[in-house]
Amino acid sequence: MSTDSINCIRHYEWVNARTLELVLPTNRLRLYFMEEGLVRCRYVSGAVFENIPSYGVSPEYQESPVPLQERELPDCYELSTRRLFLRIRKEDAGLEFGELASGRVVCADAEGMGHRLVERTGDECVWVLKHLPEKAHFFGLGDKPCDLNMRGRRFEMWGADHYKFNPDSDPLYKSIPFFLCLNEGSQYGIFFDNTMRSYFDFGKERYDRLLFGADGGVADYYFIMGESALNTIEIYTRLTGLPPMPPLWALGYHQSKWSYYTEQEVNELAAEFRRRRIPCDAIHLDIHHMKQYQALTWNREAFPDPPGMIRRLGCEGFKVVTIIDPGILINPDNYVWRSGFERNVFCRRHDGALLEGNVWPGNCNFPDFTSPATRYWWADLFRRQIGEYGVRGVWTDMNEPVIMPDRTFPDDTRHAFDGYSCSHLKAHNIYGQCMARATRMGMEQYAPHRRPFVLSRSGFAGLQRWAATWTGDNYSDWVNLKMANHMVQRLSTSGVSFCGADTGGFLGKPTPELFCRWMQMAAFHLFFRNHNNGEFGGQEPWCFGSVVEEAVRKAIEERYRLLPYFYTLFHRYATHGTPAIRSLAVTDFGNPDTYWRSSEFFLGDVLYVVPVHHPGEGRRRLYIPKGRWYSLWTDAPCGPSGSEEWVETPVSRIPVMVRGGFVLPRWPVQQYADEMELPPCSLEIWWAPCESHRSELYEDAGDGVGYRLGDYLLHVFDYEAGENGFALRCTRRGKRDNPRREYSLMIHALPAGAQPVVRTDGRRAEGAFLSPGLYVVTVPANFSRVEIDF
Repeated sequence: MSTDSINCIRHYEWVNARTLELVLPTNRLRLYFMEEGLVRCRYVSGAVFENIPSYGVSPEYQESPVPLQERELPDCYELSTRRLFLRIRKEDAGLEFGELASGRVVCADAEGMGHRLVERTGDECVWVLKHLPEKAHFFGLGDKPCDLNMRGRRFEMWGADHYKFNPDSDPLYKSIPFFLCLNEGSQYGIFFDNTMRSYFDFGKERYDRLLFGADGGVADYYFIMGESALNTIEIYTRLTGLPPMPPLWALGYHQSKWSYYTEQEVNELAAEFRRRRIPCDAIHLDIHHMKQYQALTWNREAFPDPPGMIRRLGCEGFKVVTIIDPGILINPDNYVWRSGFERNVFCRRHDGALLEGNVWPGNCNFPDFTSPATRYWWADLFRRQIGEYGVRGVWTDMNEPVIMPDRTFPDDTRHAFDGYSCSHLKAHNIYGQCMARATRMGMEQYAPHRRPFVLSRSGFAGLQRWAATWTGDNYSDWVNLKMANHMVQRLSTSGVSFCGADTGGFLGKPTPELFCRWMQMAAFHLFFRNHNNGEFGGQEPWCFGSVVEEAVRKAIEERYRLLPYFYTLFHRYATHGTPAIRSLAVTDFGNPDTYWRSSEFFLGDVLYVVPVHHPGEGRRRLYIPKGRWYSLWTDAPCGPSGSEEWVETPVSRIPVMVRGGFVLPRWPVQQYADEMELPPCSLEIWWAPCESHRSELYEDAGDGVGYRLGDYLLHVFDYEAGENGFALRCTRRGKRDNPRREYSLMIHALPAGAQPVVRTDGRRAEGAFLSPGLYVVTVPANFSRVEIDF
């Protein structure tokens, strides 16, 4: 690089082989090339780049070698990897990112980075202004309840308990400052790593400007350009942390209510599920199981024998999940408060006084979860619940954090911030995530042989490392059903696939049809929980008449048939960061027709789910995505890609399509996930001539940590088809011996008149038609190749 009369870059130097520092008239800029499609851009107005820890970026993230090319052009300097280029304008040091292959600039600074001192607080507002192309569209930002496409809107990040929210409510519970930009074949993502109250404007204030900024902190963002929109999300998820595998049961059905008040009521609930043959794995206990709502206590009058109850429920396949809030009642007789006070783990105000606030138990103190000492103290508290009683999951609530009626901690509340003390203005958005982290630590400490299940209402970027989540206190109406669909898709785009909504709505009483349609949709979300406010009546599957009960039972049963597919999707998510739920726009990002479609979603590569959003909707229009698709229920073929067709939507089911050429693993229906020690497994394929696809099946013990040491089995299926047959090749990874002897290979949608000839590893195998077009053959568990001609 050189300097000249138009150059505002006063000085530059390579800090190391992949980090360039620029000295500008009013600030400094560091550019970190972390991998082929990932560049960190970090501005500071002072002279020093402090090494303040990031709560969003995972400490386990590993950078990869990046060969860089450097050249000087008349008006800019250009640095390029094998995927992208970054141009630094000489005139104003503005940044321009582009695709190396096409030479197209996809993200360019307008006014660029700005900062301004706030006299009242002494903080410095920071922002970045970029040009906004006319055809650019935006997705992500966590749990925003509006339509998926955020073009023309403005949003705020400040975790808030928003009771009975609506499509325009903002902010909400989670603060995940990552967004994806799609623009007719080009795409990129930006993660703004700033925990202060932040803002994102996608052309609302000015139609030609993209703005993101915060009330303080540093302008620190990551520009991400993967090979596709899906790969961009994968890179972001790897950056902020891959999730651990959950216990298999956590992917089953969860039943919850505010509240089940007594042990007897819980026992009767469990018995009713088993009597009615409705599968269920988990029962959640809300705040009324506690003594006066005090954390980690039990109301012994209502629940006289917690460990006995949990043990007996476990014998019937039920796992108990208990709620916990951060507010600790000021009560010297309570060990939790007393030990916290003695260890000085509670938040304090600027003058040193303990922070006090009113929540469910009464006047409370609140742990500072940004302190490592507090997190260890909190983890130690779970000895009885987890280690002795056998509670299998913990649900962290009110952790935005909330002080009643509708407030949060005062701005002057002090936090340790892992050694970089700050006010609540900086710690607010990561408080709930730090609580989830500490809770997970406690579960790992006292049940090291089991995988934790933690559920958190609030979170920041990287929440997926510690917990599953749900969308908060929604309402029982059709608008909220549609919002739940959008919010789950949006959270998955934002790296948090293990999510769901309060199915049926938390507030209000759903109509039978609404409850049925919501359960049918939620059966295809990774986290599947029915939770409601009992003041509006019961919301268990049998509360809406026999017709709805039967339809809901079928939806839950299909969920349990598909458990091996859900588990495989989670493994892909846990190892590659691939979102399990995918919107049409993310999957087909080069097609602008998909940018405003938000009803349908993909579950992995194989299933395409079409929820019903309106009452009395007996049929609806269906958009056919790329690929060869069939009805999961009837094997009827869909029309050509890009077309629309009418499909029936009887109350018994919603439309679900399956893609030809992929393996879909299925089990028999179980009443809980591990009812059978080794469920028979079928490998189901829908005929797709002249196509090639890869799919997977992941198997392990379903719990425990052995999978981290290689105790798993990953089957990789390669499907190659001609016009009159196909071959399925299987390779395997992992140290686990296959306990199965065989699989049922089921071939759907065969052409009329087909007479399959099957060879397994060169040997003839005999099968049979179960119905027209559906052929089944038994194959050895360790087969390498199956060839089918007809």
